[in-house]
Amino acid sequence: MAKVGEAELKNQIKAGDFSNVYMIYGEEDYLKEFYVNKLKNKLVEPAFADFNFHQYDGKKTPISEILNDADMMPMMAEYSLLLVNDYPFDKSKEDIEKVKNYLKDINPSAVVVFLFTQIEVNAKFKTLENAIAKAGTVVNLEKRTEGELAKLIISSAKKRGCSIDTANAKYMISLVGNDIKTVFNELEKMCSFVGEGEITRKIIDDLAVKCLQARVFDLSKFILAGNSDGAYEVLRVLFAQKEEPIAVLSVISSCYIDMYRVKCAIASGEGENSIAGYFNYKGREWLIRNAVRDSKKLSLENLRSAIDVLSKTDELLKSTSIDKNLLLEETVMKLLMLRNG
Repeated sequence: MAKVGEAELKNQIKAGDFSNVYMIYGEEDYLKEFYVNKLKNKLVEPAFADFNFHQYDGKKTPISEILNDADMMPMMAEYSLLLVNDYPFDKSKEDIEKVKNYLKDINPSAVVVFLFTQIEVNAKFKTLENAIAKAGTVVNLEKRTEGELAKLIISSAKKRGCSIDTANAKYMISLVGNDIKTVFNELEKMCSFVGEGEITRKIIDDLAVKCLQARVFDLSKFILAGNSDGAYEVLRVLFAQKEEPIAVLSVISSCYIDMYRVKCAIASGEGENSIAGYFNYKGREWLIRNAVRDSKKLSLENLRSAIDVLSKTDELLKSTSIDKNLLLEETVMKLLMLRNG
């Protein structure tokens, strides 16, 4: 077995060519849930699920207990499935050794899935990953690229009886974000609205629930246009929606850092694709396009000054009892002054 991509995992499950141990991790939560359910549907008969499907909270169940269960034979079935959620292997080298010992004598009637929602890639993680890759299957389910996600939106819309073109699919992603579950929820709503019609930009504008990132981008647009009234109105709405000032500041900071990276890269003769590769913008390629467009409005010196302002505000938000909304308003004022000055 080995480390595989999403396509190989999909083919493996479809063909019924199962590994006896899986390690599944990555940024895309929807895909992790999707493929675990695929495995469950293929491996576990609903009538015997109580006997042959076992789920564990890795933070509460010792690995020795899980592996003992893995050695048990399934009830009236070819396989049992054991799903282990977020086991803290980073805290115990002994637990990794126990898994490695199990891998030397795997129960061929058990499929053990180690599922991780979040991971810290360190030496212990790599040791476990390499051991499982030799005996089973390791898959990192990453975010789809913008192009891949747009194709998925188009094909999903078609299955639902409506249509959307590539430009509008990418526009939808820029508003709702690149989380597949969120995208599908928004698409379902729009398809229900248009019936057998086409999802246009106007329909997206009317129906889409903007992610925080898109709403803060609106704020950044007003700041970069020198429009104080528009900027403070967006800020007022964000406050009314109880958005955390630190989260809002984080997105504003990301916008300015994106512009700074683009400005420096273009000055060095680099293109958009190079920037996306250097800084891992996979699935978020529209951020680069926005930064290329918006960075023309500010000099490198102004961008450095803006990032310095944002950095100081971040420190104040985390270390003082000053009203956080007021701090954010003052920061927006300073950014507007840099833009207009």
